[in-house]
Amino acid sequence: MRAAPRIAMSLGALLMASAAAVAARMPLESFSGVWTGQGTDRDSPMQSLQKTRCRNTVKADATHMNSHTECTGEAGLNKRFDLSITFKGDRFTGKLDYVSTERGGAPQRYAGEVTGSRTDEVADFIVRFSGLTPNAHVVLRLTSATSYAMVVSVLGSTLTDVKFHRPPPGQ
Repeated sequence: MRAAPRIAMSLGALLMASAAAVAARMPLESFSGVWTGQGTDRDSPMQSLQKTRCRNTVKADATHMNSHTECTGEAGLNKRFDLSITFKGDRFTGKLDYVSTERGGAPQRYAGEVTGSRTDEVADFIVRFSGLTPNAHVVLRLTSATSYAMVVSVLGSTLTDVKFHRPPPGQ
């Protein structure tokens, strides 16, 4: 059960980058750059939520997006996500690589397949992991041209809830 929450959290972090996929009204390329965020996170539904800070770097063109996200939790949970997705209309597919480390513990590595869809303001997707690791459900909601929210859940429990921001272009 511990692997499922970690995967969901990492998936969420990486998928935060795919918040760019949320904005059909804005060109995908406009999401390229560095985003920072803060919120709450945990590695499993049985753990307490901890404050976390994240940094997300996105590279996007009209049909592809790659992102690298690193999150540092106040209580020692660290995550790293690498996401690569391809868009076809309002649908997208891709891959996620995730590493989660708790203070004093060994890194846990996971890889999953991403499938989802987007509207003008919301990207909704599932990350499927092999074996007995549960799927992660991720919802990204664009709140402005410079901010989005990400919620990651596993088995109906919220693991990650982070708000991302970026300075407006030219600042």
